[in-house]
Amino acid sequence: LAAGLRTQPAVTAIFTENRWFPFRKVPTVLKGEARVSASHGLSLHYINPQEQTVIIDERGMLVRTATGDTTPPADPRAAAANSALLHVLRLDLRPLEEAFSLYGRRTGAAWQLALVPKDEALRRTLGQISIEGEGAAVRRIEMRRSAVQRVEILIDPPQTAAAFPAEVLRRFFR
Repeated sequence: LAAGLRTQPAVTAIFTENRWFPFRKVPTVLKGEARVSASHGLSLHYINPQEQTVIIDERGMLVRTATGDTTPPADPRAAAANSALLHVLRLDLRPLEEAFSLYGRRTGAAWQLALVPKDEALRRTLGQISIEGEGAAVRRIEMRRSAVQRVEILIDPPQTAAAFPAEVLRRFFR
């Protein structure tokens, strides 16, 4: 299953991201398009409520807006979460098992994977990551920091391609 996901060179999917905070009763909802490239990393193009693209690759994170590109300040916890998200969408278990204890279950084509940070400080700040999928597609990711603070990403069925066109690489990756 993991090998099948890793062999997909270019994947695009629409996503909805729900962010729950302790001070709000309803989640903040963001919508966008995710692109995963075997060689260029992860690109999250947020369309709503504000257009911006978050690029996560081996060099770290870059935020692209209409006013230009910015690199957020170094934050080891955010870097760990971003790296985990990149490896989760690729279902690249080797780097994940270095930082997380992995637990999984599979029933037919449906599967679930739970990642618990090995590092206590990361466990307190990031919490547990749960992934659900079907076949070679990740369909839901939840990063639960506490009972009242979590991020849930719902992913529509993905579209795969042999490669992204040059214009897509220029616009959504670095």
